[in-house]
Amino acid sequence: MSAPTLLGARPRGRGTPVPAGAKPQRRRSGWWLLLAPILAFDLLLFLTPLGKLVASSFADNAYQRVLEDPLVLRALLNTLTISLASTIVRVVLGYIIAMVLWRAWNVTRVILFAVVLMPFWTGILVKNFAWAVLLQDNGMVNAFLQGIGLTDAPIELLHNRFAVIVGMVHCLLPYGVFPIFSSLASIDDRLGLAARSLGAREGSVFRRITLPLSMPGISAAGLLVFIISTGFFITPVVMGGPGDMMIANQIDYYARQLTDFSGGPCAGRHPDGHGQHPRGRLPAGPQGRRPT
Repeated sequence: MSAPTLLGARPRGRGTPVPAGAKPQRRRSGWWLLLAPILAFDLLLFLTPLGKLVASSFADNAYQRVLEDPLVLRALLNTLTISLASTIVRVVLGYIIAMVLWRAWNVTRVILFAVVLMPFWTGILVKNFAWAVLLQDNGMVNAFLQGIGLTDAPIELLHNRFAVIVGMVHCLLPYGVFPIFSSLASIDDRLGLAARSLGAREGSVFRRITLPLSMPGISAAGLLVFIISTGFFITPVVMGGPGDMMIANQIDYYARQLTDFSGGPCAGRHPDGHGQHPRGRLPAGPQGRRPT
């Protein structure tokens, strides 16, 4: 005669009672072993070279030399300044475009989305050279300004910091639009209706409801585009001047031209021991100009 079981219990194994409400134990499986090939692949082809590169950057007090190198500090300052300025412009323009997308009807929204995504459909080099054609002395922008009488002579719009910021904004503008649009789309429309029914004006609704609730999207967009901006390489070369070189151009100079892999990872200096480029100058920029 078998032993009595608890009410609601299920037999486990050979008549072993299971307490009521207890969850059945799952057997441990080796599913994590499926990740072994991809982990080995990353370890062999990514982490190992990266670890060797980081280890080589500690040789010969490279980081100390970087902090003492005025050229590297100048490139870092250019990187932070240009990235911050372009981030502010992208977030402002992205918020305006996201507001238009948020208020647009379905068909109009689809068309506007296609226009916003258009920068993704062309290569960055093509976009930079297109802006170079537009901003040159005899380009369409200067021709338009002279045609409406704002200027009598061409304005220097190319090979300066303004051109670099314009090119970077155009390349990364979608990254500033979509996070903000996502935050705006999650706002309940009834909040604005309730505020207007109580006599609030549009400015008050935006300042007290829309803007605070969209701050997560603004923060995400700003952080995303700023991080990507710090690694720009082609745009400063094509559209910037010799004084607008960023840290990516500095690293390329050491790694590709000088083959200095201990200075490249930490934006080091020339291996001649003076902490400078040859002749103490940055590499030549567009039109062969160098900083003085």
